[in-house]
Amino acid sequence: AFNGKLLAGINSKVELFRWVARGGGVVAHTDGKQQEGGSTYELAKECSHHGHIVALYVAVRGDFIVVGDLMKSVSLLAYKPEESVIEERARDYNANWMTAVDILDDDTYLGAENNFNLFTLRKQSDAATDEERSRLEIVGEYHVGEFVNKFRRGSLVMRLPDQEHADVPTLLFGTVNGVIGVLATLPREQFEFLSSLQAALNKTVSGVGGLSHDAWRSFQNEHRHRSKEGAKGFVDGDLIESFLDLKPEKAAEVAAAVNLGVDELTRRVEDLQRL
Repeated sequence: AFNGKLLAGINSKVELFRWVARGGGVVAHTDGKQQEGGSTYELAKECSHHGHIVALYVAVRGDFIVVGDLMKSVSLLAYKPEESVIEERARDYNANWMTAVDILDDDTYLGAENNFNLFTLRKQSDAATDEERSRLEIVGEYHVGEFVNKFRRGSLVMRLPDQEHADVPTLLFGTVNGVIGVLATLPREQFEFLSSLQAALNKTVSGVGGLSHDAWRSFQNEHRHRSKEGAKGFVDGDLIESFLDLKPEKAAEVAAAVNLGVDELTRRVEDLQRL
């Protein structure tokens, strides 16, 4: 559903239909009899947008449409109701094979692709040139290690209005292996704090098999290999929560690295578990 109409990705096109009445139809009754009169309804195409390989996934917000393509990553479309047209505003020019898309806010979009990565894109409304405005800027990259195929608004816990993080928007994701995860959009200050906590934990918690956590969470596909720089624009909630399992001396070491007491840091991490 889109502005009271039906929006669909059909092969290489995104098409918009409206529900219209046609007079002089036949009314069928439950007893099997038919009666002339009344109206029949049908879907009439209003407009469409071409230029995709296969438009597999569609997410909408207001008059904006985000399309996840089979091979051509993510594109941003805008519907103009007064002109009955759908036009492209911007796109990601990387060759990502998409498995799911969603919209985080008016300017930020989320995608999952077939190499088990998540990435976020930003609309460059404030760019100086038309060329820059036509490109979606990559602002986040994260290797999940799971084939994500669905996003949905919601939370895994009951959110109470008086909780510290009650106003933090969350998004659930599901994978083909049955994994359910949570993505939370954090304020800048909290993100920076958790990034420093993650860095401190990386120095304290050894990766499984000696594998670097930063290398594992870095974006990787057939064109890009693991990087020591780690994820971009994401923090790993599982790693953050591992603080609660540390021995007291290790927990004190991590807490000192972020200039907090162990009890206060424990409280903050426990609050994150309620997102």
